[in-house]
Amino acid sequence: MYRGHRAEGAHRSALRPPRSGCEPRLRIRCPPRPEPPDLRTSGPRRVPGLVSHSRGKLRRVTTANPLTEIRFEIPFDRVRAEHVGPAIDELIADADRAIEAIATSTAPRTYANTLEALECATERLEYAMGVVGHLESVATTPALRDAYNAVQPKVSAFYSKIPLHAGLWKALQALAETAEAKALKGAQRRFLAKTLDDFRRHGAELDAAGKSRLSEIDVSLSELTTKFAQNVLDSTNVFELLVDDESKLAGLPASAKEAARESARSKGKDGFRFTLQAPSLIPVLTYLDDGSIREQIWRAYNTRATRAPNDNGPLLGRIIELRREKAKLLGFKDFADFALHDRMAKNGDRAESFVEELWQKTKPHFEEENDALRAFKRKQTGSDAMEPWDVGYWA
Repeated sequence: MYRGHRAEGAHRSALRPPRSGCEPRLRIRCPPRPEPPDLRTSGPRRVPGLVSHSRGKLRRVTTANPLTEIRFEIPFDRVRAEHVGPAIDELIADADRAIEAIATSTAPRTYANTLEALECATERLEYAMGVVGHLESVATTPALRDAYNAVQPKVSAFYSKIPLHAGLWKALQALAETAEAKALKGAQRRFLAKTLDDFRRHGAELDAAGKSRLSEIDVSLSELTTKFAQNVLDSTNVFELLVDDESKLAGLPASAKEAARESARSKGKDGFRFTLQAPSLIPVLTYLDDGSIREQIWRAYNTRATRAPNDNGPLLGRIIELRREKAKLLGFKDFADFALHDRMAKNGDRAESFVEELWQKTKPHFEEENDALRAFKRKQTGSDAMEPWDVGYWA
């Protein structure tokens, strides 16, 4: 469903902020995709979703591509890299047709045929990208990553052009002027107002040159931020620390030691294997007596994606540059003002002031707790030196 513009990571909403606790919840039930016609000339009638089988049994029909239909139980185990490109191409084409139908409709504008229809137009595309994006994040393969990276620019370009569609913008404006729209209440009223604001904030009122440049920026940002996230993932996954001497693992819970032993076995190695994944990382930093091992793990975790081939340094500069250009193009002082425009802080200056005020108010308590922690360590060891990798252990 249409949840606003998605440019930086096309399966995530980059336009609409996360729902706050007081944000009204709006549920829209999109109509199911029409069942394809049954072209058989004989045999029992086909029931949608089921097909008759011999001896009175029924089996569920599954499409060849698991990404083209929304299912309650997500078929992660059936998704293959070769499904991604064809599914996304099909779903973008379907969504394009649905959006064009909304924009060109000559029927009187209603909430259902305009805003609800827009919400439903991208539902299956968003679902598919969510599934693929999740798999790419937690169980990627070279083939899946290549497939995901190949469709990401297409999806970003598609979402980028939604608020730039002149006909769609006119349709929404026409809806806003109807008696029905002016009588909306609660979540529906909020949804319409948010959608109109989202379109304005993402270039609906730009000239042709501005819209073209904004689309280019959004596609570039999508590629850069996706690569940024993949670099973090890859540098996290590549790290391992093997410990052969069990005596160095004093303090570590038995369950954590057994998990580390099993991790080593799974890689065909002896000893104990530690990674930067949370189930391995947290017990080490919290319980392990050996400070040198804690330091290695802490430094590895906090320097992820800072070295070739997964260095995010060059990407950061380009991302900042493009975000600044995008904000200026859309009439904002900087990207902070753009990102915070529809949030509580409203602009970067207010957010910075809030953080500074919070720091000043919490600093005395931070220093007090730091002193107490150092005193505790001094009492136990005779030294009050406290490194970052010591805090979790001594706390």
